Amino acid sequence: MPARVNGSDTTTTNSTVDVLIIGAGPAGLMAANWLSRFPDISTRIIDKRNGDLENGQADGLNSRSLEIFESLGIYEIIGKEGSRMSEIAFWNPCPDTGRLTRTGCIPDTIPGLSRFQQTILHQNRIEKHLMDNTLVNSNGSLVVERGVSPETLLIDESLVDDQSAYPITLKLKHLSDAESMPDESVTKVGGIKSGIFRSSLMSAEQEEALYKKDDESKIEVVKAKYVIGCDGAHSWTRRTLGIRMEGEQTNYVWGVLDMIPLTNFPDIRKRCAIHSAKSGSVMVIPQERNLVRLYIQLPQRVKQGEYLDRSKITADTILKTAQAVFRPYTLEASHIEWFTGYHIGQRLTSSFGKHRRVFLVAYVLRGLATPELLDTYTGERQVVAKTLIEFDTKFSKLFSGKPRGKDGLEDEDTISLDEFHKVFATGNEFASGMSIDYGDSQLVHKSKSTKQELASKLPIGKRFFSAQVVNVASATGDQLATRIPTTGAFRLLIFAGNVAEPDQMSRLKTLAAYLDRPDTFLSKYTPRSSKGRDEIIDVVTVHSSPRDKVELYDFPQPSIFLPHNYRKIFVDDESYHLGHGHAYEAYGIDKSVGAVVVVRPDQYVSLIVGLEDTDLLEDYFGGFMKKAQDGGFPAELIPKTQPPSWESAPAEPDNKASLLGAQEIPVEELVIA
Repeated sequence: MPARVNGSDTTTTNSTVDVLIIGAGPAGLMAANWLSRFPDISTRIIDKRNGDLENGQADGLNSRSLEIFESLGIYEIIGKEGSRMSEIAFWNPCPDTGRLTRTGCIPDTIPGLSRFQQTILHQNRIEKHLMDNTLVNSNGSLVVERGVSPETLLIDESLVDDQSAYPITLKLKHLSDAESMPDESVTKVGGIKSGIFRSSLMSAEQEEALYKKDDESKIEVVKAKYVIGCDGAHSWTRRTLGIRMEGEQTNYVWGVLDMIPLTNFPDIRKRCAIHSAKSGSVMVIPQERNLVRLYIQLPQRVKQGEYLDRSKITADTILKTAQAVFRPYTLEASHIEWFTGYHIGQRLTSSFGKHRRVFLVAYVLRGLATPELLDTYTGERQVVAKTLIEFDTKFSKLFSGKPRGKDGLEDEDTISLDEFHKVFATGNEFASGMSIDYGDSQLVHKSKSTKQELASKLPIGKRFFSAQVVNVASATGDQLATRIPTTGAFRLLIFAGNVAEPDQMSRLKTLAAYLDRPDTFLSKYTPRSSKGRDEIIDVVTVHSSPRDKVELYDFPQPSIFLPHNYRKIFVDDESYHLGHGHAYEAYGIDKSVGAVVVVRPDQYVSLIVGLEDTDLLEDYFGGFMKKAQDGGFPAELIPKTQPPSWESAPAEPDNKASLLGAQEIPVEELVIA
């Protein structure tokens, strides 16, 4: 018999899952993509909306995001589809005439900051590529469950410290198609798609009211080990847990148009920051498929804590405001694809989780790390989020304010254009995602027995940037970051130095012998049931000798040179087609000394030590890792590969026919396609 819920007959089912992700936007899909790489973790991702996102609020991918997408294996397709931005143009009113004038240009991405430059691609396309990659990683088992709305969430505090328990109970409602999408009259205005129904112009209560629910829906009770809340600014998860949002919503209101423009404005295919004398400001973002996104400051203002009447924001009213900003240049639209509006606001959550149960939790969930590791999430993200809020507060005020006139008089709404240019330029590194610098923690050893000077240009706590190296086995030049993709493993990057020198090779062999012992971190923290000894801590070697002075099999086995794995040893040397990468110089490493660099699974530098500092490596991994319950993965489980001897090599063929097959082929018929 079906269970009775709220007095009506409603089918109720029960299930368990390791991780439940609430929300299938970019954050939720990133979490799902990561977890899809671990088949031993059961994962589900739900979203109350039925159907994929057609358009999205976000469309910019900064350099760091693209580095992450490369590590996930999806950059190539995103790079082909997206629209790269090279330059930012500033347009401001002439002090004498008030006429809109180009006053300067700067690079959109600081040259040399990354191998990637900012790229624009619609959020729906980004989400599709994340979902497609997740399907591949999970062999089709992890898909977004749409039309599923969370109703209740309870945490049994008596079970939160039991890693085998499922302390979280959620009630999920499976919605019908009609229930899981807002009314057509809300999502389209004048035949044009609108994103207002999911914007900050609405309160959480107003948005919830758009999703009509009845009591006949299927109810599911789920027991979960962990819940990851990725359900946006109006987060149901955050509100249910009683986590506050601290900060203010400004009285500035902005509109957004995705359109194909008809204009004589010369910089319409560049990123532009436009300040008009009296009509507000516009940000121009060129998109793919000849579309351009305009962020337009609207004349409407609201009082603190109030919301603008949404009926006043239409594609037509937004376009008319933009036309006033662009004057004397003309602006019409041959096609408007989408519009929305939003209040500018900066608010920071008071907490990033509860009871160590709302995090990205792969290592803890797999029993590889202690639960205390989860505390680093709040410590790291809170600082980054606070810095972002402070930057955005200053930037949005400068962008939304009116240019100061010739007389230099100022009030609360006027801003200095010189200061705006300065903040825009200096904030470029921060906006690109490259300035994140994590402090001391279990995962980042900045001051605890670390040796930053051994790799002086690789700051501990910052992202590991790529340099070109050459694969020893194939002589192929490549980027080091490309060769250490996201697998969930820590990377032990051994910069072995000039191993053509006997003393330096001796140091490397001593380190390798230590790593191969059954009682060291590499053995005891890697479960014997792992796919390989490199699944948890992956050893990659980069030496600096001339490539022709050292042979592949000169490197010690098995830790440094895993049998038949030719992708783990590189050299900082000349490439035939790409030149010299000078990786040691880029990282600030002395070729005669070398260094060992520990890189976290999210590609942030955790620790730098010398080749002899095995005690510091033990201390680092021992601070949060748990010994494998099955006894670990000692080196003796890895079969060694011996280099072939010349004596055992096959005899030289005695005729041409044996090279080509049973029959001799005339030379003139041999064609290499």
